[in-house]
Amino acid sequence: MLRQLKKLDSSVADDTKLQPFFQTSSDAYVQSDRDRELLERSLELTSRELTERNRELQSQLAEQERTKEALLESHSLLHASLESMHDGLLVLDMNMGVRLYNPMFCSIFEIPDRPEKLKSLDDIFSNVGVRIQEPGKLQRALRESAHSPEQHWEFEIRLGGHRFIEAYSSPQLFGQEIVGQVWSFRDVSDLRLKEEESRHRAYHDLLTGLPNRRLLMMRLNQALEKGLEEGKKTAVLFFDLDGFKDVNDYLGHGTGDALLKDVAHRLEQQMPHGTLLCRHGGDEFVAVMERQEDESAAIEFANQVLDAFARPFQLANDELFMTSSIGLALGPEHGDDADKLISSADIAMYRAKDRGKNGYAMFSSELDNHSVHRLKIRSQINIALEKNQFELFFQPKVDLKTGRIMGAEALIRWRVADGEHRSPLEFIPIAEENGQIIPISQWLIRQCCHHLNNWAGFMPKDFVLALNISAKHFQRGALQADLTSALEETGADADKLEFEVTETAIMDDVELAVLTLKELSRIGIRTAIDDFGTGYSSLSYLRRLPIEILKIDKSFVDEILISDEDRTLVKGIIDMVHALGIEVVAEGVENRDMADLLRTMNCDLVQGYHYCPPVPEAEFIELLKANKTYPV
Repeated sequence: MLRQLKKLDSSVADDTKLQPFFQTSSDAYVQSDRDRELLERSLELTSRELTERNRELQSQLAEQERTKEALLESHSLLHASLESMHDGLLVLDMNMGVRLYNPMFCSIFEIPDRPEKLKSLDDIFSNVGVRIQEPGKLQRALRESAHSPEQHWEFEIRLGGHRFIEAYSSPQLFGQEIVGQVWSFRDVSDLRLKEEESRHRAYHDLLTGLPNRRLLMMRLNQALEKGLEEGKKTAVLFFDLDGFKDVNDYLGHGTGDALLKDVAHRLEQQMPHGTLLCRHGGDEFVAVMERQEDESAAIEFANQVLDAFARPFQLANDELFMTSSIGLALGPEHGDDADKLISSADIAMYRAKDRGKNGYAMFSSELDNHSVHRLKIRSQINIALEKNQFELFFQPKVDLKTGRIMGAEALIRWRVADGEHRSPLEFIPIAEENGQIIPISQWLIRQCCHHLNNWAGFMPKDFVLALNISAKHFQRGALQADLTSALEETGADADKLEFEVTETAIMDDVELAVLTLKELSRIGIRTAIDDFGTGYSSLSYLRRLPIEILKIDKSFVDEILISDEDRTLVKGIIDMVHALGIEVVAEGVENRDMADLLRTMNCDLVQGYHYCPPVPEAEFIELLKANKTYPV
């Protein structure tokens, strides 16, 4: 061994022989270190990359979880919305497949147990549990909507005998592409019933149930036209009770109303076949007899009525004797339109009263003094405008919640020579007939603007002054110009004015009405529908009109304390009008009980003698200055 070591040492000592060996070993170690460093660096980068990638994946998973939760929440919200909707919803795809429907859809069409799989229109109609009147109408519309998806559909169908369903549709869009049709169905049976009741009330008297003056005028004009075509006469009988005012004054309005019902019934019992009997107003009744050869049948009818009135009327435990004065007129010789013929019969009725009452009189040319009176009023209106004989009274509008005066209605009065005031009921119809209502309306607008300026120092900030606008002025198309002129002349604020327009003025030309009301709204004028319930009384047309106020007519309010029907109707009108964002004013509130009941119905404003009658300007100014608040 020692010899070998010595031999190795001697070989190591030989540099020339060992140097290549050591050089090779050193290089291998260096390369190995480099490889190790590269490997370590590669592993470190890989680990860092994997860590970053893992972090990204964790973030993506968290985002997906949040998205999933949001989708679940959105789905839950959509499901809750569909479950609670009052409209029935049906969504169809382009192949008429059912994509979506809600419980109300099944409820409306009485589909039993809400089957889980309504995949097609055939599935739907095979499950319909009620008889659809005109079923083809609905099926045809649903099927055609898939072929014309860009079209909007709107129509009404009947289910059974008394249910009415409104159907609406619109395209379903996905981006810019139409992918189906969305249908909504609403049960409007209650609304249609109330509208039908309103239409009936518009043409019938509340107390007696007889046709009212509006229906009388329509039917009488039709009878006159038919009579001219056939060469026949139209007879009109005008009945007025003698001494009826005493019944109201001494026995009370309740007894008076009961008497009017009995009178209507007794008149109907005597009516010849084919005769139309109407309540003209108050204690006045009008009968129309068509296709008459002469006045003989009308005279016979009048005598039968006089004989029937010879029997007493039984009211509770009392017997009451009443008589009637009757005027007769024949068309077309005594009048070729309804107004003129009724006026002639009215004149004849006064002749019967002059003769001692309890009788009848036939119209003749000598009796036409009434026409002379009308001509006299017509000429005096022009003088009244020139001499400033008109003036305004003001009736407050009271907030039912606070008792504050929120505004007033301006009411025109005509001051005559003796200091008395001539009733608008006497001169306004004459002014309407002769076109004089336009300058009267122009005067009214200017006066209201001047008053608003004069009251600026003590008028409540939210005060609004209302004035009635004639149907003729409304339809004339110059209302905007007259209003603009008055505002520029006075400098009054337009938003302090409110125009009251009757239903009739609007419905005579709806398109012009919508255009005019939009112009008024642009100027800043508030618009109110006046005497709602006496005209067309269709709530559906209110959606088209830019109005802020609806005034329920006094005839509705009069009976709310004693009539369940009237209470239900008034409450229904208030609720539905509020749903349209329209404020409600009740006219003719005569006592505290009426006011309290209207307050429970959420009526907004009221006006009537319970709070304040129409008063002159000086008296009204005192109310404003005192910041008058009525008890609530």
